[in-house]
Amino acid sequence: MKTDHDFQPGDVVSVRFGGVLRHYGVVTFGGRIVSNNGKQGGVISQSIVEFADGRSVKHHGRAKGDPYLTDARARRKIGYDYHLTGSNCIDFTRHTHNQTKTPWLVARATAMAVGDMLKGR
Repeated sequence: MKTDHDFQPGDVVSVRFGGVLRHYGVVTFGGRIVSNNGKQGGVISQSIVEFADGRSVKHHGRAKGDPYLTDARARRKIGYDYHLTGSNCIDFTRHTHNQTKTPWLVARATAMAVGDMLKGR
């Protein structure tokens, strides 16, 4: 498993759950992961060990924007509620990077999940 030293503030990371689904979070300064966690009922801050919960953490790349702004956007949302269709972990990570949802991104995420399922990841 990667450690908090392998990630930089603003990086998007994920862990697998439910077989083919992924839970996404954003790395903040101090090595914490902030995510919108349905199981916990909303946006929370966790250590990488808590976020991983024994699973492998996948790194989805370096932040393209200012990591300080990404960190600030993530921390401001701590305590916000989770909603599967409008405020989930993907919506949260896109918000922290100042990105909006588009039909193409929704279709791409669905195709990636199906592809992962077919590959048996």
